Amino acid sequence: MNKPILILTALEVERLAIEQYLKNIEPVAHHATGTDYTKGTYRSNGKSFEVIVARTDQTNVNAAIETERAIAHFDPEYTFFVGVAGGLKDVKVGDIVIGRDVYGYERGKAEKNNFKPRPQFGASTYALERLAGQYAKSEAWKQTAEELLNPEFAPVISTYTGTIASGEKVDSSIDSELHQFLEQNASHALAIEMEGLGFLEVCRMRPLVKTLLLRGISDLVQDKGQMDGKGSQSYASANVAAFLFGLLEQLDFSDATTKSTREEKLVEIMCKLYPGGLRDNQIWIAAGGDLSLINLGQSGKGQWVEAIRILKLGGGGNINVDSLIKTVAEEYGDNKDVKEILYRP
Repeated sequence: MNKPILILTALEVERLAIEQYLKNIEPVAHHATGTDYTKGTYRSNGKSFEVIVARTDQTNVNAAIETERAIAHFDPEYTFFVGVAGGLKDVKVGDIVIGRDVYGYERGKAEKNNFKPRPQFGASTYALERLAGQYAKSEAWKQTAEELLNPEFAPVISTYTGTIASGEKVDSSIDSELHQFLEQNASHALAIEMEGLGFLEVCRMRPLVKTLLLRGISDLVQDKGQMDGKGSQSYASANVAAFLFGLLEQLDFSDATTKSTREEKLVEIMCKLYPGGLRDNQIWIAAGGDLSLINLGQSGKGQWVEAIRILKLGGGGNINVDSLIKTVAEEYGDNKDVKEILYRP
C-alpha cells in the first residue's frame, strides 16, 4: 500500500477547499501532542489515495513546527503546502503559482541606516515541480480552469512557475518599506506569503520526500482589502485545490522508490540541502569542483541540475559524483537520505 499524501495549509478556508475532494473523512489526533488532522480518501479515474490534511496556522515558524511533526508521524512520500498568496508581479487574482523555490527575505544584518540582506532559500522537488508545469499546460487543466473561472476577478486563470517571497510580514501597500525592499532585492518573486520557507526548510532535511509549494493568488498588493471583501481567498483556495488534485492524478506510484537513478536522487538531495546553489557552504569547491564551468546566474536549483548533468557526462573539473557525495556526508552524515545514496551502488 502506498504511503499517505500529506497536504498542509495555513488557513481554515484553504483546509476546507482541500477537504471538498475527500471521502470518508475522519479526524486523527497525534498520539503525543494531540494535534488534530483530517484523514480522507481521494478517488478519481481508478486511482485511490489516502490523504492527510494538516493546518499549520500562519508564519514560517508555525509551518516548520507542524510540517516536522506531521512528516515524522505519517511518513509520507509526497508532501504539499497549498494555499493563498499575495501577487507581486505578472500574476492576477485566481492565478496559480508553482513554487520552484522561495526567497526568505527576513534574515539580514541591521547597521546604521542600512540593512544588508542575508536571504534564505528553499526548493521544491525538481521532478514534482516539472510535472506540475506539464500539468499546467494540459487540456485537462485548461478545461478545469475554464470551469473554475470567475471573470469578476480576472478574465482567465493563468499558471506560473517561479520564486515566492516568504517572511513574517503582510505586504499591503506598494509604498511600504517592505514592498520597496522586495522590489530591490527580490524583483523576480511572483508572490509573497508567510509559510513556504518554514515548510521547505523542514523538507530540506528529508530531501527524498517529494515536496511542492503551490499558491493561489488571492490579492495584489494595491487591492488587498477590496479583493478580500469580494471573497478572493475562497476563490484562490478553490483554484489551487483543484490544481493540486488534478496533479495528484498524474503521479505514478508504481515502483516509485526504485525508478529514480542515483544521479536523479542526488539532484534532489543537493537542491534541498544546498538550495542557494553551488556556493552554499562552498560545497562545490570543497568537493573539487570548478565554479567557472557552471552558469551561476540561474537559481540554486538550476545550478544543481546543470552541475549533476555535467558530472554524469564526466565533466566538472577535479570532481565526480562520488567525491561530491562524500563531501556532503562530511556535513550531513547522519541524514538518512545522504546515507542511502552514499552506500547505493
